[in-house]
Amino acid sequence: MMARLSAITIRRLVLAGIALALVIAIAMGVFHRDIDAPTAAKIADKLQVQYARTSGQPPRAFTGREDMQWADGWEFRWRYLPCPELASLRVWISRDGRSARYAELPDCAPDNGLNVAPLKV
Repeated sequence: MMARLSAITIRRLVLAGIALALVIAIAMGVFHRDIDAPTAAKIADKLQVQYARTSGQPPRAFTGREDMQWADGWEFRWRYLPCPELASLRVWISRDGRSARYAELPDCAPDNGLNVAPLKV
């Protein structure tokens, strides 16, 4: 024999299911917030400092930061002073801040290979 569930028990099960689904959605990052421009700039500056430290390129070898906002994120660029028309350090930060990467490393001789010290990883 099957016991019948009362209306209150069914409501509680439905509410528990909704709450569980909400918790799972938040945990999996379905609801995420976009970061603001100053936060993205802070992340980009950290990557620029990290690049300068690991590559041996002094920070004075680069111009000031250029910022560009796109629909899906931010692009930050520092032109490489030995050849500013050819080379720059570019950093890409996704709109939600989950992805941050080097989009371009300085290379004064792109056809002949890197003309700067390689990035030590």
